Amino acid sequence: MAELGEFAAWARRPAENVVVISELAAKRSARTVNRMLTAVMAFYEFQGRRGSSLARDLVVQTRGGRGGYKPFLHGIAAARPRGRAVRLPERQRLPRTLSLERVAAVIDCQQRLRDRFLFALLASTGMRVGQALGLRHEDVVSWERRIEIVPREDDRSRARCKGGARGSVPVPGELIRLWSDYMHEEYGAVESDFVFVNLWGGERGRPLSYAAVNELVMRTRRQVGFHFTAHMLRHTFATLAYRDGVALGVIGAVLTHRSRSSTLIYTHLTAEDLRAVLAERGVLDRVADLLR
Repeated sequence: MAELGEFAAWARRPAENVVVISELAAKRSARTVNRMLTAVMAFYEFQGRRGSSLARDLVVQTRGGRGGYKPFLHGIAAARPRGRAVRLPERQRLPRTLSLERVAAVIDCQQRLRDRFLFALLASTGMRVGQALGLRHEDVVSWERRIEIVPREDDRSRARCKGGARGSVPVPGELIRLWSDYMHEEYGAVESDFVFVNLWGGERGRPLSYAAVNELVMRTRRQVGFHFTAHMLRHTFATLAYRDGVALGVIGAVLTHRSRSSTLIYTHLTAEDLRAVLAERGVLDRVADLLR
């Protein structure tokens, strides 16, 4: 265990043969070091399953079961080796967002209706890229202005629907009109049950891939002149919804979060947010009066 702790310290140590004039930042972040430790512990768990004495001090033998009750045949069931957790505390990273002006720039620079609809969908619903790529025509309930998120076993788009959560997302009428234009002007008679498909080059009608979306994002970055990712549109949607007073439970339902803790990350407030609230309540004016 001591050696593992020393390894974690080494992984965080600044570069060697450097004269320190001021305090140096760690060479690797806590998150990177924890990923390294996970890989190391996986090796020791493997050795523990093989009965190696090398892993004896780092791997504990545990039996299945949760809670205060012992499972059936607790004393007979084979023990499972599990690595003792050694982790560095990680600093929570706040989600990166875009201004509404930049979101509009991303959408407006798209020349193709399919691409315009994709970015508009992500921005107006907070949908994950994998959820969008996995959409079928039957999921777009246009007459009720909503889109169903349905996890499926047979997912030929190879899009990963994180968490496997099902959801029903309300959408604005403008998005439905954009979808309709895309269907009539570009999609046409393509035989596919996927909403997002390849229409230019390659196999026409093939489900759009993550790689294609990444290429689209990179092209768009060069056009708009600023960095962004498709997932930042999800963060932007949720952050703006929270600032507008939407309850966390509603935001979590739209984002198909399984846990409330997943939604809490969007409760971060900037200095401008705090200033606006304090000014609205007259707090800043009262403080200013004391200084006059």
